[in-house]
Amino acid sequence: MTGGSAGTSTNLIYLAVAALVVARFLFRELRERKVRLRSIWIRPGIVAAFTVVLIVVAFTVPRTNMAFLALACVAGAVLGVVTGMLVVRSTTFRPADERGAVLAQGNMTTVIIWIAALALRYVARFAFAGSGASPAEQVELNAGLLALVTAAFVVVALAFHRAIDRLAPGQTQTQTQTQTQTRSL
Repeated sequence: MTGGSAGTSTNLIYLAVAALVVARFLFRELRERKVRLRSIWIRPGIVAAFTVVLIVVAFTVPRTNMAFLALACVAGAVLGVVTGMLVVRSTTFRPADERGAVLAQGNMTTVIIWIAALALRYVARFAFAGSGASPAEQVELNAGLLALVTAAFVVVALAFHRAIDRLAPGQTQTQTQTQTQTRSL
């Protein structure tokens, strides 16, 4: 590692991982996918659990500013609700061929909204903590980011649930039931 610091290498690794995540997310968001009622709460539940764990960990990190931690979490949750609402408004829903499911497809607007929301974490890091943020500052900002993602995922999951309720009632009969009813006529 001549001519560079360990911090620069670490930042490049984080950037590479982030680029892979964004590429995967872009692919997923832009193609139509089936969203099932039985699985829409898994992702929000996992992220909420990580958020709670990180907040608990914050109590063990020396020099954590609990007021700033609370502010970061509240601000993150508010931004998450806004993010989720914007994503939902830009997502197309249509009936699926399966009971309790819808087909959902995002677009470039939804991708830009998600990327902008996640970029806020890095903006906050440099604006509030400088490029050399302490471990306590990192935990505070990460908790805010996780609160944002949790709130956004909850809003999106609620919208998926409403879309399933709205679009799936016409799809409640199975193909076998429909064929049986058609034959009896």
